[in-house]
Amino acid sequence: MKGYGKISGKILMLLANGVVLGSTKDKKEREKILRDSDRIWMSFDAKVLNRILRRFQKSGLAVQRNENGRHLFAVTETGRRKALAYSLNDLKIKIPRKWDKRWRMVLFDIPEPKRKKRDALRDKIKQLGFLEFQKSVFVFPYPCDDEINSIINFFDIAENVYCIEASINPDAELRKHFKI
Repeated sequence: MKGYGKISGKILMLLANGVVLGSTKDKKEREKILRDSDRIWMSFDAKVLNRILRRFQKSGLAVQRNENGRHLFAVTETGRRKALAYSLNDLKIKIPRKWDKRWRMVLFDIPEPKRKKRDALRDKIKQLGFLEFQKSVFVFPYPCDDEINSIINFFDIAENVYCIEASINPDAELRKHFKI
């Protein structure tokens, strides 16, 4: 995260984990996020944590509320976007041991005024391992709903992107490409 150290990035991500929890459907994944968040949060030195949280407040990334004598911090919209950008850089799709014989397709029709977002989406899904099937159609063999939703939310292009899960016939060339 530009202008912030690794610890600051982690703290901002922890504040924004509510967004991730809200978009994750998998119960085990939510439990893992909570466990990991708790472990990471408790590993920070209290003085460092407070200094970074104050800096987040000053820069508009977080706000503080006082409820029942407790200081609660919440990420702002600006902070959420920074956290999403930070997490987007680390985004990876988990590959299961066994392929379920379903193809995931991302299709998009993003208008010219949003060209930068269109190009960034194309670059990111290629980076994740998607195969360009056509200019605005990409294919991937493994579940990736959460990852694609994170990208779509980050670029704010939900109305222009479609995700489809289907079988493709013939798919020999695709299976050869993905080595499945």
